[in-house]
Amino acid sequence: MTYYPMTDSFKSSALRKTLLKGLVTTVAAFGLVACGGGETASTTANGDTSKYELPNDRGIGSKTAPIVLVEYASVTCPHCSNWTKSVYPELKEKYIDTGKVRYVFRPFPTPPIAFADAGHMIAMCAGDDKFMSNIKYQFDRQTQILGMAQQGKGRDAYLNIAKNSGLDEEAFEACLVNEDIRAEYDEYIQGGVDLGINSTPSFLINGEFTKRSPSGAPLYTLESMEEIFLPLLGEELPEAESEGENSAEETTE
Repeated sequence: MTYYPMTDSFKSSALRKTLLKGLVTTVAAFGLVACGGGETASTTANGDTSKYELPNDRGIGSKTAPIVLVEYASVTCPHCSNWTKSVYPELKEKYIDTGKVRYVFRPFPTPPIAFADAGHMIAMCAGDDKFMSNIKYQFDRQTQILGMAQQGKGRDAYLNIAKNSGLDEEAFEACLVNEDIRAEYDEYIQGGVDLGINSTPSFLINGEFTKRSPSGAPLYTLESMEEIFLPLLGEELPEAESEGENSAEETTE
């Protein structure tokens, strides 16, 4: 999904405090455009961080993993939701759970911005132990959440998200106007802009903003990511791919 940088007025304190009111506005008013469980996140705030992570990054997997995969994504982006459902489970099983990859999620909002902001901030307020599961919860139910929002029930939808992570209504409302959370959130956004990120999902692999695999494939499949992962791990790429390509070339000659 294409990202539209925030204006100064959007980042103003006064407008932030209208976020609660904005959650009852329909999705159509924000111009939604097409996108181009039970896990505990750990932060690096205590100084135990790799050189590829920010102090407050939230991630899962070994902090000494040889590969750090950072995803910039938005909970309102359909492509991000699809990646989380179709690619992430196998990535986690093969690389995160085995200590080969550490995965970090950094929020980068896409339209409808008010709902993306609310979703990301609620996940941050939920705490490190519930951050990743909250993000996954939103991706798994993205269609339903935005459907409620389109019916003018955005506040109810996001209150339900908050309650799922143990936040009551008072904590939910306090979260959305929490200046410390908002400042941290804005830092993630500005950091992404500074890196040149303009669509989601986007990935950093060991600190490098990487759009495509060596073969030119976008990083939307595990196979394309493995083209980068395996050499970094000292492993060889599967032989079957090159053999298949050679056979195809011979057939066409």
